[in-house]
Amino acid sequence: MFWLLSLGLVLAIVLVYLLSLPASYTVTRKIVIAKPIAEVFAYVRDFSNWPAWSPWTLHEPSAKVALDRPTEVGGTYAWDGQKIGAGNMRHRSIQDNQRIDLLLTFLRPFKSQAEVNWSFQSAQDGTEVTWTMEAKTPLPLRLFQGFFAKMIGYDFALGLALLRGQLDPSSEHPRITFDGVVTREAQTYATEHFEGTFEAMRQAMQEAYPRLWQNISKDADRWEQKPAIAAYHQVRFMKGTTVMDMGLAVKQLTAHEQGITIPTRRYFQMTMRGSYEFLPSAWNTIHGQIKMQKLRVDKRYPALEVYQVNPMESTNSNDWVTLLCVPIK
Repeated sequence: MFWLLSLGLVLAIVLVYLLSLPASYTVTRKIVIAKPIAEVFAYVRDFSNWPAWSPWTLHEPSAKVALDRPTEVGGTYAWDGQKIGAGNMRHRSIQDNQRIDLLLTFLRPFKSQAEVNWSFQSAQDGTEVTWTMEAKTPLPLRLFQGFFAKMIGYDFALGLALLRGQLDPSSEHPRITFDGVVTREAQTYATEHFEGTFEAMRQAMQEAYPRLWQNISKDADRWEQKPAIAAYHQVRFMKGTTVMDMGLAVKQLTAHEQGITIPTRRYFQMTMRGSYEFLPSAWNTIHGQIKMQKLRVDKRYPALEVYQVNPMESTNSNDWVTLLCVPIK
């Protein structure tokens, strides 16, 4: 009897806590596109343009898409895929060159709805585009609202960057391709270690790689002259912290040199072309694809960024090439 009372008390406390949480969450992301409002607005308004930049269609380009009056109030965009599920969007209201309101309905893998709106404002360098979604969360899932909002935020940021690339190819924008399962051979790296926040990591990387290169490039007998890497041993997206190593390939380590050896492993690999600012969204994307393919991540080994082309080789960030490699079982 006592354990039943205790269980009931715990459930009551959990229920009260869940009821105290907001019933919905909002995600908002913005970007500036160097084009006039009328041009940007007309492109976003037309559902027939969405497959070219959608961060979800990217996962399954072969998904079925059905359009009905794609530029009009009441017009719809419906999708149906094996990986990305099924659903539709409907234009609820359109204010020319100012705002678009949509109703987003998910049908599979679960049923839910969300209010989505786009707003457009003149900016000094073109048009500021704001993409917002407000979604209600069932009571049992309210504990995960922060996680949902963060992951969707990465998708929105990627989608806006892809949208900008469609409208202004000369702007900074990412290009992403899934390379599938690959095998990377064993390699030793001279490294510098880092533990801390994502913000502090960026500064540490800017300092560490030139220092590593200056030290190792002088030793032609050891320097492998292969792309630099970042090896992520632990990443906590919600806290914004990581434990990682920055490294350059060497044939062997010296007696007092810090380094790691990564064994031959299978990875799911994705290629991202573009600025490093898009990497958080790119990592979110590759992990989404891994889940859709029902692959199992091998957490015993670090995930890798491999800098095929980097700022030391090109000043144009659209030319930078980074491989994202997630170890799989």
